[in-house]
Amino acid sequence: MLRAIFLLNLLTVGLFYLPGWLLLRVLTLGRYPPARGEPHSEEAVAFAGLAAVLLALCAWWLA
Repeated sequence: MLRAIFLLNLLTVGLFYLPGWLLLRVLTLGRYPPARGEPHSEEAVAFAGLAAVLLALCAWWLA
């Protein structure tokens, strides 16, 4: 069970971190996420990316 949670986290962060990073950089005018090496929540950034991808898919579907 723990291995499945770890793999799900790895997959989620791996897929949605970059879109979340781009979105949050634009929305916060480059302040968050911080530069490499500084601590921040990778899961929160990935969640923002997941939300952005889901919203884009819904907008595309309804258009």
